[in-house]
Amino acid sequence: MEFQRLDYCTAPGQSSKPKSVMLTFTLIMNRLRLRAVLPALCLAAFGCGHGKVHSEQMSVPAPAISSGDPMQVAAGFAQFFLHDNCTAQYPPQPDTCLHDRLHQQSFTFGGKPGIVYNVTLRIRGIFEPTTILGGDTPDPAHPYFKVGGTVSAVDWSQWGIEISEPKQTFWLNHYPSVGHIIYKEDFEATIAVAAGATVVIRVADGNDRQIDGKTAPDRQQIIPGVVDHPLAGQMLRIDVIRVKPK
Repeated sequence: MEFQRLDYCTAPGQSSKPKSVMLTFTLIMNRLRLRAVLPALCLAAFGCGHGKVHSEQMSVPAPAISSGDPMQVAAGFAQFFLHDNCTAQYPPQPDTCLHDRLHQQSFTFGGKPGIVYNVTLRIRGIFEPTTILGGDTPDPAHPYFKVGGTVSAVDWSQWGIEISEPKQTFWLNHYPSVGHIIYKEDFEATIAVAAGATVVIRVADGNDRQIDGKTAPDRQQIIPGVVDHPLAGQMLRIDVIRVKPK
């Protein structure tokens, strides 16, 4: 296919020399209008090939999912994994390591507006202890799971799940005392989450050192089916067991 080269100041089929000032002026104005329209067309086409806007760069939370599948509304919890890795060794205390003080991930819970769901989770973790004052212990068989309360051992890593509606914090590694110990947990817990609620899963620490789950032989533990070899630092895995409207 051949394309004819157009002189924007010349009418098709005529000489390149203009025969009238009016014709030249009209064609120039048309060309200027075309230049004005092109930027808008480029924006509509996401930058004329200069890359796409990636949704993961946006901070606006996703809308609640109106799904008939109860498990789908809790998809943000499914196979969730958070690893608080070591960033460097800490020679003054060889069974500890340096780490980032905060790791967190968030998502918007799905469901039908106005509905609160009971979500049963399987929680597995390799944690150091912290201590929570107050709050409730809904399952005496798993006293390290606390509902509400406040952190009293701020220099020890606190693992928790925060729900915006109904507003509550669920702590995963409460112990009556702290020490250079690594605990391996595996338990089920049921929490209430409203459709459209923001869920934040985090580990926070008041200092830059954590108990390393890999240094000593008695600490080299794994989460079967999740990690097949001991990892430095500490970790959390969450799976969804069932979801029911309250």
